[in-house]
Amino acid sequence: MTGSPRRVRDRDVLLLLAGVVLVVLAVNVLSGLVPGMDDLFASAPVLIVVMVAVSGLVLWQVARRPR
Repeated sequence: MTGSPRRVRDRDVLLLLAGVVLVVLAVNVLSGLVPGMDDLFASAPVLIVVMVAVSGLVLWQVARRPR
């Protein structure tokens, strides 16, 4: 045992990936319905900004985790 309180299971990973896919699809549909949102996504590096923000949040939570 590695000493971690809970091991990551395949089911958890699959649920997380399914959630990410659903969010991306929802944003895609929403950007098609809202005028001007396509232009916003085309002109701004939204994906890169979101990836950096989420990575920073995950790293912050891992750093604060009690050992």
